Amino acid sequence: MAKKMTGIVAQFGTKGYGFITGDDGEKYFVHQKNVYNKSRLKADTRVKYKVETSEKGFVAVDVKLEKLSEETKPLTDQTIKGMFFILLLIQLITVYYVFLDK
Repeated sequence: MAKKMTGIVAQFGTKGYGFITGDDGEKYFVHQKNVYNKSRLKADTRVKYKVETSEKGFVAVDVKLEKLSEETKPLTDQTIKGMFFILLLIQLITVYYVFLDK
C-alpha cells in the first residue's frame, strides 16, 4: 500500500522528472507521468503524494500540488454543460443584434 506524504519539489527538469524532498527528509524520485492533472512541477513548490518503492528506490506517485488539492475542485459535467449553454445564449443574442435587428 502506498504511504501518503507531503514535501517540497527539490528539482524538476525540462525532461519531465526530478526529486521531491519529503517532510521526513528523504528524497523521492518523481516523473511527469505521476503528476495529477498534468500540472508542471517547479522547484520549491509544496506537494502531496503517495510513496511506492521500486528496485531503484522510493518513487512519488499521484503527485498533487498542495494548494490545488485543497482549494480547487474539478468541474462537473453539469457545470460544463451550463457554461456551454450560457455561451450559446450569448452568441445567439449577439447574432440577433448584429445581423437580424434592422
